[in-house]
Amino acid sequence: MILSLKHLNKFLPKITLDTTVEKAFNNLGFEVESVHPFSDVQGLVFAKVLSVKPNPNSDRLDVVEVLTKHGQATIQTTDRILKPGDLTICFPVGSSKGNQLFSEVKLKGIVSQGMFASWSEIGYDSTLLEDEDHVLVLPNDFAKLEDDPMELLGLTDYIIEISTTANRNDANSYYVLAKELAAYYQTEFKFDLHKPQNTFESTIQAQNGLSKHLSFIQVQGQKQTTLQEKMLLAKSGIDTKFDWAVNLTNLTLINIGVPTHVYDANVVNKDLKADLYNGDVVVLGNKELKVSDALAIYSNDKVVSLAANMGLEAYKVLPNQTNNYLFEIASFDPKLVRHTSKEIKLISNSAAQAGRVISLEQVNLAIKFIQSYCQDLKVSSTINPIAKINRNKIAFDASKLRKYANTTSLNKFNVAIEKLQKLGFDFENDTVKIPNYRYDVELFEDVIEEIFRFYSYDSFKPKAFKNTPVLTQKRDNTKSLFVAQNYSEVRTFTLVSKSKAQFDPFEFNQDIDLMTFVSKERETIRNSIVVSLQEVVEYNQKRKLNSINIFERGMINNNLEVYGLASTTKSFQQIKSDILNITKLDLEFVPFSDNNQIHPNVSAKILYNGEMFGWIGKLHPQFDNTNAYYAEFFKTNSSKSTKFTDVNLEPLKTVDLTFELDLKDHISSFISQIKQVANIYEINIIDDYVKFQSHNVTLRITAQPESIDAINKHFNKEA
Repeated sequence: MILSLKHLNKFLPKITLDTTVEKAFNNLGFEVESVHPFSDVQGLVFAKVLSVKPNPNSDRLDVVEVLTKHGQATIQTTDRILKPGDLTICFPVGSSKGNQLFSEVKLKGIVSQGMFASWSEIGYDSTLLEDEDHVLVLPNDFAKLEDDPMELLGLTDYIIEISTTANRNDANSYYVLAKELAAYYQTEFKFDLHKPQNTFESTIQAQNGLSKHLSFIQVQGQKQTTLQEKMLLAKSGIDTKFDWAVNLTNLTLINIGVPTHVYDANVVNKDLKADLYNGDVVVLGNKELKVSDALAIYSNDKVVSLAANMGLEAYKVLPNQTNNYLFEIASFDPKLVRHTSKEIKLISNSAAQAGRVISLEQVNLAIKFIQSYCQDLKVSSTINPIAKINRNKIAFDASKLRKYANTTSLNKFNVAIEKLQKLGFDFENDTVKIPNYRYDVELFEDVIEEIFRFYSYDSFKPKAFKNTPVLTQKRDNTKSLFVAQNYSEVRTFTLVSKSKAQFDPFEFNQDIDLMTFVSKERETIRNSIVVSLQEVVEYNQKRKLNSINIFERGMINNNLEVYGLASTTKSFQQIKSDILNITKLDLEFVPFSDNNQIHPNVSAKILYNGEMFGWIGKLHPQFDNTNAYYAEFFKTNSSKSTKFTDVNLEPLKTVDLTFELDLKDHISSFISQIKQVANIYEINIIDDYVKFQSHNVTLRITAQPESIDAINKHFNKEA
């Protein structure tokens, strides 16, 4: 909403508002979009025209002698509308407009001491006030020469643009905003409304129809819109070149926040109601439209306007063509108003306001405003008046207020409650009576919000948030490690057939079967992820894709997570190295020869801390024709913390140890012994000499010199 600070101040006579009102509006919950001076002129004065004569050296200039409060002056103008006796305004020598400073200039041989001003030159949109932008000619009784036109023409004003919340449509009015400021500043609120002196009973009848309420007032007589009223409307961007009654509807809109409409009561006077309309209409401006289910006002079964949206060309009120007016004041269903706006593809100021809730209390206030404005005319009693409105009552919940405010004492809110009482909130007997225009206050939480609003959220002292440290999970980048080793991820089914579930390298010895299943191929949870990877390898080999390196993270048996590998391009040692690089665990690899579905000569169990952690190798040729290496191992969350030690720059040493083993024994037990004796960098098998009943395995051990010495002392005692 666009506000004039000067007009707003009229309702708060005991204080003087300035630009600091922006903070007050923000504290009250209204967002101030901008605050700026209305005009950039300085030093403007009133001038009385003494004489007008043409410049003998120009056929376009008039030389005008004027009298101002500074004395007599000569000003030349090309706008030849001035005549002796006219009251106008001018920029004398020394005045300014923006960065332009006015001084004496010689025009066609004659000195000109300033410049006359039009509406547009002092800050107004002239198209809202006059048909043509001429030098401003004022009524002779408008002001004395000693008066300040900066004040009388509202040029020292500030324009405030605010945004109200969606549930505070009532605040789109000077009345409510001024009332809120009066409560905020704890000052007097003055909004005088007078009862008309000459009333009569109208014979016109109306019914609500599809409106929430539809009232009318008949007014007989003529008035004139004052210049101050026109300037106020122009500051809001509203055209004023209409009949006084049309201007009154716009004054009602900005002052009370209720859209109203006016008709010629000689034409529109029978069976008034609101209903839907389908068909063609000619709206104001002679624009022909076709509408569907548009909310309209009917008179004698004829559409006379589109409710709260637009009047019709055939029923518009023209200046000075009637003395019999019918004012429509109503509250409509916002959805129907918005739908009608879509139908005509135009949203007027009236429709924008009526497109949200208009309370019946506001409608009553608008009726009183129009009656007061027309108090010196003949004014009818309200046609279809609003019945008494009962106020909403809400139980006062002190415990809830304490909880929301995080306090034990409510005395701090006494001033805020006093301010709310100025707005019509009544706190009595553990109940709160809500003013009828506040349709948005329905719960005690809404009352709390109102109390906090006037207590000021700035009064709540911030407290440091007690931040309890949260345990965060380390990012699992295991899949990235697989990808780095040239594996591609696959996704397979956890459910397999009972025959494939028989492959059980971890010896769970208990299958987990589904009670209901889609097919025999998906009735049991697999005991090894390898059976699923085998299907993937077989499928790709049938498609002539033979270079396969895949991995999967999945579930086996009773919610156990494992990683599975399959490769047709990598060797046992390469896959072993990949597993060590990925797990970063101290793993042991021992022959895997006790499972008849696993190839005993090229397979190994993977042990971690002496327990089976996984396996690596090939499936027995009897059960597999892929000839791929497979591996699977349990997912573990264990991770080694890196401890930084001093760098030993000494070169590493090596020692070769040969151990004689039975043919069935494996070298892993001796490797474990070596690792217990010293800190080893690397152990490699460099030879395995097989004899008749035994085999000699030679290990090459790489380590720091002190570790090599310890190994020699332990294993080469005789040396």
